[in-house]
Amino acid sequence: MRSPHPPLTEPLFYCAALDDNEVVLTDDEAHHVGVQRLRAGDAIAVFDGRGQVARGTVRAIGHREVRVTVEQRTHEPRPVPRLALYSAVPKGDRLTVLLDMATQLGMSRFTPINWQRSVAEPGARAHARWQRICLEACKQSRRAWLPEIMPPASLAEAIASARAAGDRLIAAHPASDAVSVLALHLADAPSIALFVGPEGGMTEAEVEMLRREHARLVHLGPGILRIETAAVALLALSGAWAAARQLPERPDNQ
Repeated sequence: MRSPHPPLTEPLFYCAALDDNEVVLTDDEAHHVGVQRLRAGDAIAVFDGRGQVARGTVRAIGHREVRVTVEQRTHEPRPVPRLALYSAVPKGDRLTVLLDMATQLGMSRFTPINWQRSVAEPGARAHARWQRICLEACKQSRRAWLPEIMPPASLAEAIASARAAGDRLIAAHPASDAVSVLALHLADAPSIALFVGPEGGMTEAEVEMLRREHARLVHLGPGILRIETAAVALLALSGAWAAARQLPERPDNQ
């Protein structure tokens, strides 16, 4: 769904609470105001990660906080379709790339999956770090909805979660019956669950579990892709194709 409001052009910052006529930025967000060399009177925008955006001006800059006077509030509609990513966790810093790009492409929820052939597991501090990555990607891409970061799950738990949310299930897997994402009809899908397996591939049992739940298997070309590449490609193709099918048709001469 397209935003009914003018695009955000002001520097964008995050605050979980936008309830008053004044917003107080602290910690990293206050520091970033200084990094961007903003001064009192400069235009600024603040979002809460749940669609609400406050536009205003910087009123005062202190050592540990920045006060923003709110002049206008808007609420951005939740992007449609909702794109939930259920993925294996790649090694090292490659997950940073995955979350950054997936957020820019409109991912609504990320759930790490414990596949049978998974080789990387999230650490104790992973959740907070992943949220920071998604937050920075939202600010960069001017997205008002912050993706949910879910705890690790088994494939069975992930499928149950996707079914409970009413998601249409799509899994990247180069099976003989896999089809192109472009062959799917996604215009009527309000929410889509995208499954990406580990580097060693899904086991036959995992593929059969997805098939039993009527997941559509799709291929992403002839090459063998890394986890983060497959996830980003699947998100981009699914989101763009579904959105394009929702646009009104225009005459050929326009």
